[in-house]
Amino acid sequence: MKKVVLFKSVSEDYKKVFSDNNYEAIFVEPLQFEFMNLQELGEKLLSNDYNGIILTSPRAIEAVSKCWSPSKFVIWNTKKIYTVGEASNQKVKLLLGLEALGSQTGNAETLATLIASENSAKSNFLFPCGNLRSEILPNILQSKDITVDALTVYETKENENLRTNLMELNNTVNPCCMVFFSPSGCEYIYRQLQTFNNNLSILPHFAIGNSTAHKIENLGVEIAGVAAKPKPESMIESVQQYFETTESCS
Repeated sequence: MKKVVLFKSVSEDYKKVFSDNNYEAIFVEPLQFEFMNLQELGEKLLSNDYNGIILTSPRAIEAVSKCWSPSKFVIWNTKKIYTVGEASNQKVKLLLGLEALGSQTGNAETLATLIASENSAKSNFLFPCGNLRSEILPNILQSKDITVDALTVYETKENENLRTNLMELNNTVNPCCMVFFSPSGCEYIYRQLQTFNNNLSILPHFAIGNSTAHKIENLGVEIAGVAAKPKPESMIESVQQYFETTESCS
């Protein structure tokens, strides 16, 4: 079975979809996270100052869940919850017990356009996010006179085991391609790949979305494919399309 490296935490959804299409998913997590400002987040969730909340990453949802209580935050049952991607939508349901909007948008720009179309000027949204957040969504909403209260609730760092994991990957696995899931992950991975001789850098590179693809290209590496949507079915489709038009994986 052909092996594909997925630079993300282990996901049963991705494992199953790739396996069903005769690919073995090898997971390598390039990032680690540290939560912060959770007390302030809890206080903001208790206030009635917001029309809704925007959750654009799994870690932001986890941060909210760490101070969440359905009986304590009943006001959120009638407010709008926006997220990107079906996986995040499911995470909101699982951890917060809420229904989210925007799961079909796929990226921050499209989500911001949706929020702007569904909410009036002067609306106010809470935006728990990471320290490396993109300014695309806040900038679009602010241009529409919608207030975004951004609160950093987690910090993204390089996984302390990343170099060791990459060397082991290079020495013991023979993957046919690599899939990248975040711009920060790309940066950390390439910083480490430059420290030792490897065969990984020349493999076909795939990205979960445009921002990750742009980061890879900025590192001087050609992109083999980008998933049409941030979900495993779209990712495997991109990989398959590439290898249908080039030589097969060894």
